[in-house]
Amino acid sequence: MKFLRETALLALTAFLLLFLPACGNQYRPVANPIVSPGGQPQDSHYAWVVNSNPSGGQGSTTEIDVSGDSNLAVNSMGVGSIAAAFPFNSLALYVANNGDDTVSEYLPTLAGAVTTISLLPGSHPVALSSAQNTAMYVVNSGANSACPNSGSISTISTSTLAVSNTTCLVFTLDGTVVYGTNPLALAQSPADFFIYILSQNNGGSVFVFNPSGPEITGAITPQHGGLGQNPVSATASLDGNWIFVVTQGDGSGPGTLDIISAGSTTVAGSVSLGVQPTFSMIDPNLNRLYVANTGDNTVSVFDTTNVNPSGSPAIPLLATVKVGTTPIGVAALPNGSLFYVANSGSDDVTVVSANSFSPLTTVALPTGANPVWIASEPSSSKIYVADNGTSETTIIQTVDNTITLNMPAPQQVSGCTSPPPCALQQPVMIVTR
Repeated sequence: MKFLRETALLALTAFLLLFLPACGNQYRPVANPIVSPGGQPQDSHYAWVVNSNPSGGQGSTTEIDVSGDSNLAVNSMGVGSIAAAFPFNSLALYVANNGDDTVSEYLPTLAGAVTTISLLPGSHPVALSSAQNTAMYVVNSGANSACPNSGSISTISTSTLAVSNTTCLVFTLDGTVVYGTNPLALAQSPADFFIYILSQNNGGSVFVFNPSGPEITGAITPQHGGLGQNPVSATASLDGNWIFVVTQGDGSGPGTLDIISAGSTTVAGSVSLGVQPTFSMIDPNLNRLYVANTGDNTVSVFDTTNVNPSGSPAIPLLATVKVGTTPIGVAALPNGSLFYVANSGSDDVTVVSANSFSPLTTVALPTGANPVWIASEPSSSKIYVADNGTSETTIIQTVDNTITLNMPAPQQVSGCTSPPPCALQQPVMIVTR
């Protein structure tokens, strides 16, 4: 299911944009195409770039027409726009605004009005996703009046466009209360709709949320359930039977890919990754899992058609691909021919054959680009890269892997004319369909 590809990206959005900047770095990856459920011609495809406003003003979304590389519209969002997602089988785009505790909702391409949905003060949303068309689920990193000691997850009804409940990330394990502080990502199984929420508290934990409760039904930690240390990214298998959690460990040695059976509260099996993995995505066309390892400049590629947690290995490794410096995201073409890796350290994109796993070429980005996100789109004709450092979106045409345009982000202050140049907003995420 197409929404799964965005879930992993949202994880990286929160982790790379909120946590790593404290160390002087900003990283960020990938969203891939979501096929439109209807309402648009099948040969019309679009990309939406989420822009954050570092001046503290309103963020925005930029709507790009894939065929013409044209800027169709800029819509104002809330303060601190950080992540975006479409509910399953829905035309409405939801944008999380970390700075003013809101979620913006509107119908892109249809010139729909923007609805502002208020969360509890102090919530500070960092990620959102949904495998259902009746709700959007928002992970909140901050403490609010309902959850003063932990992060939380809020459920937004897609019919009323209001928060129906907010559930605290709290669970008791063997008499010890575990508080989910600094949550950064979520993944929802399309089979049973349980949601797995990654938190950075005390070496990390994964909280299991049942939306039908709503309630937290369990927590997985390094001490209880066998979770690796420092989980940073998660995604669900296409059939919803497995949740894949990327953990970094101590940051100096290899990380691990922990495999959880949907509905379970223990790790069923694990395999080793590269050093400092930060991002994962499911390729729904080839049924593969890609993991970007920022610490050793590699991408791990796994076959998700043959998951056997009790086997050795628990999931087959197809390849470990050497790419550019500090890879932060992967985007696979829907036609199954290539995948693209954005490298924040070397300011470039590595183009890799999906058949031989050989790097074919490297596309240089603008100097100082610091890419934080990369996305493909349904026609497999374009790749989009969010260049946070240069405040623009690089568009690569896949027919010859050349750059067709570096599209500037909107101005930080609308209508700015002087002094030139006017400061621009910063792209942080891209979704396509």
